Amino acid sequence: MHVVADVNVTPIGAGASLSSHIAACEEVIEAAGLKYRLHAHGTNIEGSWEEVMRVIQRCHDVLHERGAPRVDSAIRIATATDKDQSLEERIDRVERKMG
Repeated sequence: MHVVADVNVTPIGAGASLSSHIAACEEVIEAAGLKYRLHAHGTNIEGSWEEVMRVIQRCHDVLHERGAPRVDSAIRIATATDKDQSLEERIDRVERKMG
């Protein structure tokens, strides 16, 4: 099943600055070959259910490897059976209606 996920993976106990940890997760997503878009409070990821879950798991693994004793993820997942719609199409549709 195709999903669009909004994911916020947060290392806990890894210091005050998280940007290098976020960049490490973005590299995991990039290496997986999934479509994604970083935003101010997380990342949208597009792919199969299995691929997206595997990437999130790998992000947890990488952050633990980088020294974070705990990692917390907030995940929202959207699926649809009535049509295929990419991440870009979802955003473009709203932006067209804005003006």
